[in-house]
Amino acid sequence: MLRTRDKLAAELRKVAAIASPDNAAKYEAFAKRAETGEFDDYADTYVCPITQLYSELTAAGFAKFASRVASGEFDATKEESDEWARSPSGQGAAKRLPPEMREIFGLKLNN
Repeated sequence: MLRTRDKLAAELRKVAAIASPDNAAKYEAFAKRAETGEFDDYADTYVCPITQLYSELTAAGFAKFASRVASGEFDATKEESDEWARSPSGQGAAKRLPPEMREIFGLKLNN
């Protein structure tokens, strides 16, 4: 399975390959951060990691790539969502919800 973070990093590097040297370095820096999972939808890095990426891309003057982010091209997959739901972070969020809400979201407690 190709993880969203890897797809994002690869796409950033594709743009870096055709960008000016200064912009290429900036795109590469974003790619390195992306491959760590910093901007994953379910990362515990920011309140909304994908929005953080959009804001930073926009601030860097990369509006075209930011629009790809805003259009949902790099949103987490169902598999990544399920993986998060089983993680300590996902389980912590699920435990804070009443059972009725867990049912609506399809969240199951591991214990």
